[in-house]
Amino acid sequence: MSHELSTASVLKLCSFVFWGWSYIYSSNNSPSKSPEWHSRVVTLVHGSVATIVGIHQCGMTSVDRCRLTMKISPGEYALMVWSWGYFAFDLLWCLIYSSDNYVILLHHLVALIAVNIYMSKDYAGCTFACTLVLMEITNPFLQTRWLLRYEGYGQTILFYLVEIIYFVMFLTIRAGFCTYLMFEMLNSDILDTDEKIISLSLYIVSLVLVYEILSYVNYKYKNKIEQFKGFANEVGIVIDLNELP
Repeated sequence: MSHELSTASVLKLCSFVFWGWSYIYSSNNSPSKSPEWHSRVVTLVHGSVATIVGIHQCGMTSVDRCRLTMKISPGEYALMVWSWGYFAFDLLWCLIYSSDNYVILLHHLVALIAVNIYMSKDYAGCTFACTLVLMEITNPFLQTRWLLRYEGYGQTILFYLVEIIYFVMFLTIRAGFCTYLMFEMLNSDILDTDEKIISLSLYIVSLVLVYEILSYVNYKYKNKIEQFKGFANEVGIVIDLNELP
């Protein structure tokens, strides 16, 4: 009986080793930083590259039936391998250091399953690239926000600017655009059933994250809004502030 690894398995293993090595390299060069700091740096690299390359390969302005049914290009396949190794690494890291964050664990697990399914198809390169962009485009802002706070810049204008951009982008893309896109995908005759299930699973996880972000925004900024209302009343600003949340 043959037990040889397939080419895809070898490539995925190499990708996983690369991300593991990147984490170890970061840890050795900055030993005073926390494990999460190193993980966030690795995640920032993946999110930034995946977004830039994904946008190029997806070509969101020209997605049509022809593109969605085109054979996977070498670049698209390489992006799948690149991301599979990262999601596998980060899932392992979360199991070791953050096993109680079930939403993120589920997110990475679904992402791994999704990449495996996309890699098994001959034509899903464009679909994968577009999906990856929607998943990762806000990630660099999330990691930058965390790193700024970790380094002591949590009360700066730069931090609040990055945070607001992240919140607005995440809520607009995940709650707004992805809702519309999900409706279109479920009614599409181009995508297979497993692709629709993948998309629906990622969408449901996104909605949970949207709820968590809205709860955080309400908790963090509620007092600031109340303070602004009081200040506006004191200086006599004529605005119907009761409409503010």
